[in-house]
Amino acid sequence: MNKYIIITVVISFLGLISCNDDFMERYPKDKINDETYWHTESDLKNFANQFYTTLDNMDVYSVDDNSDNQANRSKNSFSWNEYTIPSSGDGWGKSDWSNIRNCNYFLSRYHTVNGQQSIINQYVGEVYFFKAKFYYEKVLRYGDVPWLTEDLTTSSKELQEKRDDRSIVMDSICACLDNAIKWLPEDMRESRLSKYAALALKSRACLFEGTWRKYRNLDQSEKFLKRSIEASEAIINSGKFELYQTGDVKEDYHALFNQQDYTDNKEAIFFVSYITDKRMNNRPRSAREAGTGMTKDFVESFLCKDGLPIELSSLYKGDAKFMDEFENRDPRLKQCVYTPDRPIAILPDGSKEYENSPVFNNMTFTGYRLYKLYSPLSEDNEYIKCTLDDLVYRYGEVLLNYAEAKAELGECDQTVLDKTINKLRDRVAMPHMNVNIDFIDPNWPDWEVGVSPLINEIRRERRVELACEGLRWNDLCRWKAGKLLENVKSYLGARDPETGEYRILYSGMTRVWNDRLYLYPIPTDELTYNPNLKPQNPGWEN
Repeated sequence: MNKYIIITVVISFLGLISCNDDFMERYPKDKINDETYWHTESDLKNFANQFYTTLDNMDVYSVDDNSDNQANRSKNSFSWNEYTIPSSGDGWGKSDWSNIRNCNYFLSRYHTVNGQQSIINQYVGEVYFFKAKFYYEKVLRYGDVPWLTEDLTTSSKELQEKRDDRSIVMDSICACLDNAIKWLPEDMRESRLSKYAALALKSRACLFEGTWRKYRNLDQSEKFLKRSIEASEAIINSGKFELYQTGDVKEDYHALFNQQDYTDNKEAIFFVSYITDKRMNNRPRSAREAGTGMTKDFVESFLCKDGLPIELSSLYKGDAKFMDEFENRDPRLKQCVYTPDRPIAILPDGSKEYENSPVFNNMTFTGYRLYKLYSPLSEDNEYIKCTLDDLVYRYGEVLLNYAEAKAELGECDQTVLDKTINKLRDRVAMPHMNVNIDFIDPNWPDWEVGVSPLINEIRRERRVELACEGLRWNDLCRWKAGKLLENVKSYLGARDPETGEYRILYSGMTRVWNDRLYLYPIPTDELTYNPNLKPQNPGWEN
């Protein structure tokens, strides 16, 4: 797809959403005149435009702060079980349901439009995709939620309905995605969704639901795992996608996330384009100043370059000195965590600046500074003037989804590993994973529900490859693995060279997991307005 076509379309899109008389100001959702509006293809396109802003992935680097991968200078109240049940809002308020209402508003009215059917179908497919996305986010947060097919008003009887079982909601999400897959085009056009974005979301959502159900002994787990596999296979077998690599094993993984244009990058399934003076972002600067850092537990999870864990490899040099910890390790470690032999800034004249490590400050309490998603180029760090594109769905995740789902069904053989995980390892010149894992790592996580050595290593690969991409918390939840957050290393930093001791982030505090944290509570006012929403989510009753 030509970058200049993208620019033209995004400029038009920005004119709709952010300039004078933007679309939602000219046509507020409650004031659209149905008699004059739903007639042209442009009406559908303009209405669908409002949802694209929800695909912005710019703050994803901070989402894993509630997991064992990262720790912020401010303790995460939810993962530390200090969360107070809100009285209203918090994901369940009126405005929190507005996107779903707007999707239903569209789907109830688009039929009156005259035009080329394939074009009409494309915009309908987009809205089905977004409805699935918005509902999936509700399931992640609350579990059971009401499935709505109409745009409600304050007098709608559906406001007093009970919540639907999550299995019903997830089936409905899959049905929406199937419509999107059927009607969306084969390729990204004008920065808009393709069928493969819908397949990527289905791959992710069905893996989540399948494993959530499996590790809680709920029925239908196999059904969702098979759906995830089918979605992943459709992407893999299309032949349209491959991993980004230039042969530079020390840079390619880091470079993947810092590109001006993903148009010709075959790992990008969907991306958001940014344009000088039209639409710009602040991601590198924000990532550098995020106040978050990687944890000791995360750093220790990386294999050594011989393919063995640190406890078993003779190549591991220990952590008495900061740089020792990075020697002879999976190259992704140094492309994810900053080390002082890499530039922290590259100035316009080409000169480079470096920082000592570890440094413990408001930017990085753990001493393991985030480097993935950060660009050292000075022009990328100007305040809200960065034009690096935003990678939203990528092929690497699909390969991991596929390998894990196949392993969960007992169908992962060497062929599966060779076309998924071993391709990821090839990018960084790591030894291949064998289906018969020939070691027992004494540091494998203490899962509440035990797993095979193969699944242990697939989960390790997922943790390493998808770090800082906002998926770790959901992974821990679906695996019923919240107790891993009790590991002190999940909120421990690097060894302080001044004291020789590991940096303790929250002195005198011990994290104790509570199973209620797998879901958020419904705000108390909502239970009063609609008693049929009860029971409250488990553990939040009092």
